[in-house]
Amino acid sequence: MTASRSPTELAAAYARPPYRMPSPPARESHQLVLDVLLPWRLAGRVYGPYRMMRLTASGVTAAVGAEVLGPYAQPVVTRVAAQTLDPVVERLLMPRALLGLGIVLFLVRTVTGTWTSGDLLIELIGEDSVVMLLTGPIALLLGCLPLVLLAYPGTRRQVGRLVARPLLVGVFTAVVFVVMMRSALLPSAGVLLLWLAPFNLCVLYLVHRNSFAVRAHPLVRPLVATLLVWLTALGHVLFVDRDGTSTHGPALVALLAGPVGVTVTAVIEIVLLRRRHGVGFRGPLGPLGPLDAAGPSGLSGPSGA
Repeated sequence: MTASRSPTELAAAYARPPYRMPSPPARESHQLVLDVLLPWRLAGRVYGPYRMMRLTASGVTAAVGAEVLGPYAQPVVTRVAAQTLDPVVERLLMPRALLGLGIVLFLVRTVTGTWTSGDLLIELIGEDSVVMLLTGPIALLLGCLPLVLLAYPGTRRQVGRLVARPLLVGVFTAVVFVVMMRSALLPSAGVLLLWLAPFNLCVLYLVHRNSFAVRAHPLVRPLVATLLVWLTALGHVLFVDRDGTSTHGPALVALLAGPVGVTVTAVIEIVLLRRRHGVGFRGPLGPLGPLDAAGPSGLSGPSGA
């Protein structure tokens, strides 16, 4: 059990996947320039990938060469890949993002004639962006702080480091959207808006897909996703849909379909993280695994090698 682990064992468990994710590969100078100039690439660098990542021993071997890994490291890479990226969990992220963006509400209101594609763009780029600006930091605080408070004594500092990046990204998001709102009032805002509009759309999708939880505590993503979608739905009713067209009839069912669907995917993710990867709300679960015993790198070879 987790409670019987020593502080050293808990520290070692936090140093392995899915708590400690592999660092991204080093970027060349021209790639860094493109990351800044192209809005979709900058959004992906800050808010996470657009699709399921694929990490296998064969893929790593092809990238760095078999002579680098050697015969002992390749099985370890396979185990690390399996622990880092759960295919079932990753497949939940696309439907979660679409549900969080309100695709069901859009379809229902389009069929019933109460919404057009122009309404979608206006609310998605404008008013819903403001709602996400207001609800995102709240969802992050409500999702991250309990993980720190519930962590076992002696590990709260490590958990704090695991939730620090999502909180910093949330602050960055708030600053960016404030700049966007002020820039829209400038006389020469047209050119800037050509860059900000696709960036805004990418951010909205990636926030609902990854929930600010890139290289963070694995429970941040399902917790923040659930809080964000419910708070956004509430904000949509209070601040965006002032005419009340989505608070009755089929539109109300469609409005609630997003938060309910995201909550279901989040519960599935939490259960899978607990059963497959030993991730609990208070800390790592289960006995010390071979990767823990091998240390953070998990690349120790057989004795006598």
